Amino acid sequence: MNKKLALKPLAAAIGLALTAPAFAVTIDFSGSNIYMKFLDGNQRVVSTGSGDTASGSDNGQWTEYELRMKATISKQVEAGVRIQSRSPAAYWTDFGFADETTPTRAKFMKLRGAYVLLTPGYGWLNTALIGSSDWGQFDPFTVGQVRYIDRDNYNGLYFKGSLGAPGLGWEFARVSLPSYLGANWGNRVDASGGSTADDNLRFQEGVYIGQVKGNFGPAKLTASYQWFNDRQQLADATPLNPYDGTDVETWAKNRVIMLKGEGSAGPVDLKAAVYRSAWRSPLATFDWGNSPKSDVNGTAYKLDVGLNSLPVSGLGLNFQLFNIGAGYYSNLAARRESDVLLTEGSEAAWYNWGQTIWLGGAAKDYQQAPIARLTDNGYIDFDEAPNEGVNGWKGITALVNYEVAKIPMSMELTRVDYNYNWQNYSASGPMAGYFGQHNDRKTNIAVFKVGYVAPVLGGLELSAKYKLVDDSNRGQISLPTDDRDTKDKGLTLSVGNQLFSDLYGSVSWGRYSRDITKSGAAINNDKDILSLRLSYNLAGFETGLLSQWVKGEGDPGETGATHDIKQYRMKAFVKAIF
Repeated sequence: MNKKLALKPLAAAIGLALTAPAFAVTIDFSGSNIYMKFLDGNQRVVSTGSGDTASGSDNGQWTEYELRMKATISKQVEAGVRIQSRSPAAYWTDFGFADETTPTRAKFMKLRGAYVLLTPGYGWLNTALIGSSDWGQFDPFTVGQVRYIDRDNYNGLYFKGSLGAPGLGWEFARVSLPSYLGANWGNRVDASGGSTADDNLRFQEGVYIGQVKGNFGPAKLTASYQWFNDRQQLADATPLNPYDGTDVETWAKNRVIMLKGEGSAGPVDLKAAVYRSAWRSPLATFDWGNSPKSDVNGTAYKLDVGLNSLPVSGLGLNFQLFNIGAGYYSNLAARRESDVLLTEGSEAAWYNWGQTIWLGGAAKDYQQAPIARLTDNGYIDFDEAPNEGVNGWKGITALVNYEVAKIPMSMELTRVDYNYNWQNYSASGPMAGYFGQHNDRKTNIAVFKVGYVAPVLGGLELSAKYKLVDDSNRGQISLPTDDRDTKDKGLTLSVGNQLFSDLYGSVSWGRYSRDITKSGAAINNDKDILSLRLSYNLAGFETGLLSQWVKGEGDPGETGATHDIKQYRMKAFVKAIF
């Protein structure tokens, strides 16, 4: 071999390396953390599936580890990954010997959040993301976020660029659709609407969305179009030529159009949004559970008006008009993490009333999600906010904020009617699996809050909240025996203090009642909740604790028998972030 010829390419490579501009690749691990959780409660319930309260566990100790890596490869290329041990049932008492066939107990590491981000700097294309994202770039009513533990499990392709004019840009994404969000959970169906087998095409399904944003004077406008075609293989068992591929058909479709804008005009802040969805499917005889049965259209809109520069000092007024159609449907709408309405919603202290592990309800207020079914409440602890689906809601919320003499106060008044207030709705109708056949429902919500920082002990934080929720449904109007009226009342008093520089503590007491009139019979439920909260923080370290003692009496199962209610529950956590 001619050594001179072999050395020439090597010399050229060294020369290029020496003349090229230097760029040091950096890897950032910030955000990595160790998380430990401790649950204790007098229900004495544990679960091998998950150590979350909603999944049936109020006892145990667990550790999870999250490794985050972000590599800046060049000025135009970034890549990242998150490796997570989702081990919500790997109890400390397992001593590391859990059955490895149970992933939630075996402390396996799982790949999450892997992405490559390109910023090529072209005028027409300045961002391209390949892989995982939480898809918060879009609207909760179209493509939204899921629960935080799965926030970046959605994968896809995302592109963003400019349309030339200042402040005018475009976005486009293809989000690979999780199988459980496809019609019939991603399975193939036959002509009768029955599920026949898994369909290979579910691994290739995706939701597409294009979005345009622009600034027009004081207004900011956004428009998007979203589409999904659910395809399946043709059920031809004996194709004439098995070598020319497999024919497919589109048997369900979802389309969503959105237009929204926001801006200010003097003291008035305005936000408006309108959404239009269409779901198409020819098979009305089978209830898939995760989507409408057959063809249905839906419209949703919101109008927010804020008056925060009024002549009265300390006074602010906010109004929201909302109307979300019963048939509005987007299979990638937000299921958690997004609160789409101004109202505080239902009384969270009665969340999951009737389940023994939830006698105290949820310790945080409800969030409202733009779906009618399948809210992601399946894996939450009692200190997290539950979600309620608001499809079919229509009404108005007025929120008054006023501060006088350093005392902030607020009052919310909400009236909700329902777009599924119908009689004799067909049992095979597209929304029959979502709403009852007979409804005549209305809901009124009133919430008053007040706070004050007393100038003692370095600042003693005092607060009070009173809430009323009156929900009534006459059901089938011609049948008085199915009438139901629920009145929730709640009073909460709290006091908190920075006990010393790194430790904050608070104590609260709440008195809650739920009076139900059902088919003319009265069912009364009452409970007191005493809560202790502690929060301790150092640089790179945080820990918190919430303990509750619940006591009362009532008929949680509505069986006609009154029970004494007692529950103790505690959640503490430790998080080291590095």
